[in-house]
Amino acid sequence: MKSIKLALLLTSLLGLTACIDLGARFMYEQDDLKTDSGNAVGECTTQINPATGKPLFSPLPKSWAKGYWEDNNLPQGTLYFVCDGNTPLLPKDCQGNELTTPQLRRYWKKYDLPVGTIRFDCRNGVPSVPADR
Repeated sequence: MKSIKLALLLTSLLGLTACIDLGARFMYEQDDLKTDSGNAVGECTTQINPATGKPLFSPLPKSWAKGYWEDNNLPQGTLYFVCDGNTPLLPKDCQGNELTTPQLRRYWKKYDLPVGTIRFDCRNGVPSVPADR
């Protein structure tokens, strides 16, 4: 009889452990906004990671995206921007025109640039990938 109770108790505990694990996963996993290549879109920040000396990466959850775009005067759907401190700005083409995400996608295709490029070396008005990329 004791072995049956022990077996039932262990089975119940294992079931609860699985529920807790799944609950924690859903609570902490965020559905982040993603770029065309599947990378998370990060918010602009001036906070520096002391280990790397680079700005901290903070992914932008999809649920916050609309507010982030509105707060920063970005067109809805913006996935690519250049950070000036903690202010996101639209990337610019070689003529200095701001590029929305759909315009940027056409720009990459037109000039055969890697997807995700937001800074360009411009020679005679023709963009190329910066050497330090």
